[in-house]
Amino acid sequence: MARPARMICRPGVAALAAALAGGLTPAAQAAPPAGAASAPIYSCVDANGRRLSSDRPIPECLSQEQRMLGRDGTVRRTVPPLLSPEQQAQRDAERKAQERAQAARNDAVRRDRLLLSRYPTLAAHDAARQRALEPVQKAIDTIRVRIARLETERLALINERSALGFKPVPEDLKLRTNGNDGSLEAQRTILRDQETERARLNQQFDIERQRLQLLLAGLPLGGQLDSATPTAPH
Repeated sequence: MARPARMICRPGVAALAAALAGGLTPAAQAAPPAGAASAPIYSCVDANGRRLSSDRPIPECLSQEQRMLGRDGTVRRTVPPLLSPEQQAQRDAERKAQERAQAARNDAVRRDRLLLSRYPTLAAHDAARQRALEPVQKAIDTIRVRIARLETERLALINERSALGFKPVPEDLKLRTNGNDGSLEAQRTILRDQETERARLNQQFDIERQRLQLLLAGLPLGGQLDSATPTAPH
């Protein structure tokens, strides 16, 4: 009994048969995938001046700028060179410095806006200074009166002790003298504190008034005054 003959197909013939069976022409079967036509081309000039091209990042140009080109030759984007650890650290430091500077500018704008909202005129600022200083000045005046009274008492105690001559000083006189010394020291300390507070308030209002004056004269929020720019009169 004769065996049936086997059909032997060469690879090219098999591919053609499959294409025909699927309704595709050989040209369509040989076309590259759709994504391949849009794949970018990397182009660069290496350290030796050679222009190189590839379908992927070029190792010889990792330290150089590389351009990603479309198939039509247009530049899609530019790939910056890879940085050394030192260069990356420097770039990070520069970026952080820029961020700090921007945060400082934002804070300056916020402070200027708040200053203008609180004091729309210089007169309003001057009135606020007087209100802030009034209780401090009253306290200073009261303390000075107390100190003057204590100093008068101290003078009387000194005279009383001098009148004793070489006699022993009574315990009562010692207690009154020590109490006077302690009260005087306490009042003088309070006076120094209040005078320091008054100086602090005046300094704060002086700085604010100078800034407010510039803002009212047209300085932008957060702006810095050019040293050559004249200031408006008080």
